[in-house]
Amino acid sequence: MPDHKQGTTETTSTEGSIGKVDGLSTSDTNRLSSLFAGSPIHSGEMTREQIRNFFKTAVLSGVINDGGHTFGKHDTSFSDSPNIDDVETGGEGLPASPHVPNPVSPGVGSNNAADQAAAPEGFGTKRSDVPGSGAGSKLQPSESSSAVSAQDIDNLTYGKGS
Repeated sequence: MPDHKQGTTETTSTEGSIGKVDGLSTSDTNRLSSLFAGSPIHSGEMTREQIRNFFKTAVLSGVINDGGHTFGKHDTSFSDSPNIDDVETGGEGLPASPHVPNPVSPGVGSNNAADQAAAPEGFGTKRSDVPGSGAGSKLQPSESSSAVSAQDIDNLTYGKGS
């Protein structure tokens, strides 16, 4: 099977309108462009190939930094993925197991996760296989993440997993 190259969408400039009950509506291209005027895509500063390369470097293998707003720095290659056996579990806001959060309420009058008791014995500890072929859920996240992040989107074959 030949390699598949995912293209970008070529849009048709349209005026906004509400379609018939059984028809399609259209978006207002000019209004959308004005809402996202700072986007290099709408300003014509980025070519199709530049958009593709940006996605590969910034999204597939980059480090996203939200400036401490929520997560701080996040490596999209997941190179810091843990080994299941190293995930600390228990009460006080920790997960019940490496697979599920702790379902125990912190108690009456509290919404502080530090007040949680440990989850019931054995809760969320039985692993199940994911559907399909391959190692699936038997791999450690650190192993599967490094294998996936080493792939190059340009070398993937349509319909074939790596």
